[in-house]
Amino acid sequence: MAGPGLILNPVARRILEAWLCRLDAALPGPARLRERIVDELRDGLHSAAEHRLDAGTDPVDAATAAVAEFGDPDTLAASFRGELAAHLARRAGIALVASGPLVGLAWLAALAPPPWPPRPAGLLGTHPLYLAVLAVAVPAALLAVAATGRLGRRLPRHPALAAHAAAVAALACTAGDGLLLVVLAHTALAAPATLAWPTALLAAVAGSARLGLTARAAHRCVESSPAGS
Repeated sequence: MAGPGLILNPVARRILEAWLCRLDAALPGPARLRERIVDELRDGLHSAAEHRLDAGTDPVDAATAAVAEFGDPDTLAASFRGELAAHLARRAGIALVASGPLVGLAWLAALAPPPWPPRPAGLLGTHPLYLAVLAVAVPAALLAVAATGRLGRRLPRHPALAAHAAAVAALACTAGDGLLLVVLAHTALAAPATLAWPTALLAAVAGSARLGLTARAAHRCVESSPAGS
């Protein structure tokens, strides 16, 4: 928390908050992660100002000196890109690996009847493009997870590698779900009797939800990737 001098001096308070707002705007990634970083730096920034207040410095001068000590917010935000990229990549990779079998089973049950047991060969044989999507998405998602774990410490620029791998996996899943939604729509119009409608609706909902989430995840991973990597 800020010291009494800063609390009673709106100019000093605005100096600190303006710096923190610039930092928040420069940070990539979701709001929750940005908020955690900004809160941690807010404590340090106020502590730096408090030390100067305790030494008898004017509140405005104390706030100005504190932000000068912490440096340019854009430069500081750039130093967090690796951490944010690794965090987002790992979360996206784990989510894709975990959701893949569940969403895949729903699509198999819908597009490769009879609904049980599912027949992967029936779906992949009819839609070989989806096999190519899987060949890209699965290894990329696993690489994103591996590159943010113990293996990542041995890899050069592993935050950027993980972010790029997660983005590729997310884009591949977006393409795959979009392809299957088109196939489902075409089948519903051309041969509705061949569909198991309860599982078809379930697959459509799951595929649509994941399509939106994976597109967003891909954008975030690309946005957070360390520059120049």
